[in-house]
Amino acid sequence: MDAAGDKVILRGMEEQDRELLLNLAEDPGITKVTGGYPCSLSCDRQMRWFCSLPESAGSLRGIIGDKESPAAGLGIIILSDVSSKYKTAEIYIKLIKSARRKGYGQDAVNVLVSYAFHELGLKQIYANILEHNLASRRLFEKCGFKQEGTYKSREYKEGRYRNVCTYEIKNI
Repeated sequence: MDAAGDKVILRGMEEQDRELLLNLAEDPGITKVTGGYPCSLSCDRQMRWFCSLPESAGSLRGIIGDKESPAAGLGIIILSDVSSKYKTAEIYIKLIKSARRKGYGQDAVNVLVSYAFHELGLKQIYANILEHNLASRRLFEKCGFKQEGTYKSREYKEGRYRNVCTYEIKNI
């Protein structure tokens, strides 16, 4: 998938993205507020994980690149659990620290949502976000997602169970 927004290009993963993937997996600021590995990873293990995700109708993954310099990876964005029957999917995004709060995440989410609705024919996209991850919650709200509910004590993080908020956007 190659798609462009105002600030970003969503592109396929390349060898040069190895360090980006490892940095995202090991960034304590990210692992504190998202799912992911509870232990340190090698570059090879992170690449194997990313490459092992099936390139099929069931998932779509991309590197978020700066439109001015597409080779510079800013993060990853994934559309998973794509259901051709129900026309739904789940969206995930992780950005490196230097790319946060600059509009890259909002542009990337908007590009992928538009692609999913117009190219894949999806009708609904949802995001499950830890309740205390206020930055992600605000991001998805800016992109038009509405909070639909909260799963109580759904995710175990930092020694306790955390609530997970479910957000969705519909293509009407």
